Amino acid sequence: MCPRCRKFLPTLFDLTTEQEVNPQPKNFETKATTLSSKLKDKVRVKEKEKPLIISLDHDKIKLKKGEYVKLIGITSTERTQLYCSNNNYSYLLELTNNLDFIATSILGGDLDKMLLITEEKEKEEKCQFYEKNNIIYLVYGKFPDKIGKWILEQMSNNFSELIPGKDVEKLDRFEKYEIGIEFKKRIYFILNEYANKLQEVFTDQEIPYVEDTIRIDYLGLSSMSIGVISLLIGEENLNFESLGEFENPEEEKEMKESMLTAKIEAIAANTQGNTGATPRWIAVKLGFQKYRFLTFKKYKNDYFLSMLTEGNLGKIEKVEQLLDPKIDQITTMVFSGNLKPFNELKITLAENFSKRKKFPPFNFN
Repeated sequence: MCPRCRKFLPTLFDLTTEQEVNPQPKNFETKATTLSSKLKDKVRVKEKEKPLIISLDHDKIKLKKGEYVKLIGITSTERTQLYCSNNNYSYLLELTNNLDFIATSILGGDLDKMLLITEEKEKEEKCQFYEKNNIIYLVYGKFPDKIGKWILEQMSNNFSELIPGKDVEKLDRFEKYEIGIEFKKRIYFILNEYANKLQEVFTDQEIPYVEDTIRIDYLGLSSMSIGVISLLIGEENLNFESLGEFENPEEEKEMKESMLTAKIEAIAANTQGNTGATPRWIAVKLGFQKYRFLTFKKYKNDYFLSMLTEGNLGKIEKVEQLLDPKIDQITTMVFSGNLKPFNELKITLAENFSKRKKFPPFNFN
C-alpha cells in the first residue's frame, strides 16, 4: 500500500518481499569493555599475604601484630650461662639467677614472669621464665603470656635434645659453641613457625586469676636504693633462712625486715641499672593459678614502694591507691637522712595492716 494514496503498488510489494526473503546479515561489533574493567576500583582482590622473614641478627626480632623478641637465653640454676641470642641483653641472664634465688627461697615458688616499664614512653615489656631439670629458659620482649609459654616449652624440648646425658656445668667452650650454633637454627625455626603458621591461632587474652583477693605480706619504701620503711606483715607465709637465735622476737623481726629490704632493693637497682626500666612486678608461681608477686610503684622524688603479695594481681592498684595519700605526705622532698616522718608512718601502717592485710574491701576499718 502506498502510504500517500493508500493504493496497492506491485513494485513496492516486490521490493518489500525481497528484503524479507533475503535479509541483510547483522554486523556484530566487538565490545570494548569487559567484566573486569566494569568492576575496576569496585571489587578488591585479596592478595596472598607474604610470609614474614625472621632475622635473628637484629637487636629486635620482629613478629606480627607489633610483637617482638629481644632476647632468648638459657642459664643453669648454678649460674652457668648456656645460650644468649643478644649480647646487648646478656645481663638479664644474671638477673634471672638472682630472681630465681629469691623466688625459690623466700617466696617458696618458681620464677614465672616479670613486667618492665621503660622510662621512655612508659612502654611495657615482659620477661617470661621456665625452669626444667635445673635449667632456666628466658624470653624477653613484647608478646602475650600464652605465646611466651609456648616459645619457652619449645626451647626446652629442643635444647634437651642437644645435651643428652651431658652435665651442662662441665661443658667446655667448644661444646658450648657447637650447641649454640645448632640451637640458633632451631630458634629460627621456632619463631618462623609461630609467626607464619601459629600466630593467628593463639589468642592474646590473658588467663583470669582464680582468686578474688590479694594479701599483703611485706611493705617497703626506699629512696635511691636506701630503705626508709621496712614492714613485715605476714612472715608465716614466707620462707626465711636461719638467722640465728634471738632473745627478743622484735629483734628477729627487724632482722628479717632488713634482709628482705636488702634483697628487694638489690633486685630493683640491678634491674633498673641494667635495663633502664623499672620492674612493675615479678611473679612467682606457687601452684595451678596460684601466684606470689613482688610489686613496685614509683613516687615523686625517686621514692619506690615495694610489696610482697599473694592472690589476684589485678587488685594491687586499689591497695596502692589506699596507701597513696599517706605516702604522698612524706615524699614531697628528696630524702635527706631524717627518718622521723618515715618511722611515724611505719607505726601507722603497722596498725592499719594489723586490722586487715587481705583485700577487698579496700579500707582499714
